[in-house]
Amino acid sequence: MIKEIALPYRDEMITVKVPSKNLAYVVSPGALSGVSDPVAEVKRALANPIGLAPLADLVKARGRNVVLLVDDMTRSTPQKVILPAILDALNQAGVQDEEITAIISLGTHRPMTDAEILERYGETAVRRIKFYNHDCYDREQLVEVKNPHSETPILVNRRYYESDISIAVGNIIPHMYAGWAGGAKMVQPGVCGAATTGETHYLAAEHVHEILGNIDNPVRREIENVAALTGLTMIVNTILNANHEIVQIVAGEPTAAHRAGVEIAKQIYQIEVDDYCDIVVASASPADLDFWQSIKALNNCALAVKPGGVLVLAAADPEGVANDHPDLVKLGVSSAEEAKAAFAAGEITDKVGLATYLAMNLNRNRVRVILVSKGISQAQAAAIGLDWAPDVQAALERATALTGPDSRIGVVTQGADIYFKVKNRSGL
Repeated sequence: MIKEIALPYRDEMITVKVPSKNLAYVVSPGALSGVSDPVAEVKRALANPIGLAPLADLVKARGRNVVLLVDDMTRSTPQKVILPAILDALNQAGVQDEEITAIISLGTHRPMTDAEILERYGETAVRRIKFYNHDCYDREQLVEVKNPHSETPILVNRRYYESDISIAVGNIIPHMYAGWAGGAKMVQPGVCGAATTGETHYLAAEHVHEILGNIDNPVRREIENVAALTGLTMIVNTILNANHEIVQIVAGEPTAAHRAGVEIAKQIYQIEVDDYCDIVVASASPADLDFWQSIKALNNCALAVKPGGVLVLAAADPEGVANDHPDLVKLGVSSAEEAKAAFAAGEITDKVGLATYLAMNLNRNRVRVILVSKGISQAQAAAIGLDWAPDVQAALERATALTGPDSRIGVVTQGADIYFKVKNRSGL
């Protein structure tokens, strides 16, 4: 018998057919129910902030110059739904719309266009407040803050730093560089300079396997150190289910509220399986705008593959490999040592690109990767050390030819959002 499984592929669905005798599992984020009224859930969270005074008290104590840090089009946070409710809550706390600014926390990503801003944040929010793209390379936008705790230089968005109240509006999912997304990540890398982001990414680069899903790690601590030193006031973070419905919202003090959110998110995104598979077929959704984003799914799902096995990664990636970070492509198939030497010699200068390359290389050395992408050609895939197939079925057939007819095959529908806990870990 054959099992036909649907996989999200950017704005469409594709299918893969797997022999039932080989199919070990089909996994997606957990099926917790979404709330019936998302706006009411925003109001509930803001009325009961974790570890923090109510908004009205914060405004009275600190002032009315409010900055919202909002994530960009590479993220799943339902900004269009929740931002108007946050603005209403701020109004009720004594802050007028003209006193509120939204900074798009791009990190090192490209700026959003006006059309993308309108689509992502919605006409209501865009009409009420101003939105600005953060530019991590524009020194005039940045202020340097002394860091007494580590060697990481802190360069951060001036508008954010000078605000009376700052609120990070994001989403909590597992993350290869920080353990979990959300919380203080909207500050670092969100509104920091490239030099700051390069340091935290490099700290994580060759430890992403241990960091993923682990909230207690040195990178998360550094991220929260940066946020604390630069004055992040509070967070409003969603936890979404597989259908991108809001399961719960946490609001409050950045670290305490984030930890509460992670405990809920674990129920959705932590996937326990009995053993490694010879082959994993995974969609990179929802991180499939470009391969830079899809490396999250590569990392997450390679950890479910037996070392030496095959990962089939379906990543539409309409914006190609990494237009914002050409050094990742320039490094090609270099070893980790060669990549570090190229950076030391000044042949490449992007430390964020170097860090992401090292993370990709770690996974590329663990498993063979067959990429299925309409945005990346076979030649482009080969240039960064990946196999390529025209469709997911052809990729699975090639993978099975490599690992044998009795291969154990797993399928992951949203590979960028989950992390695996493998019980038996045989083959290591």
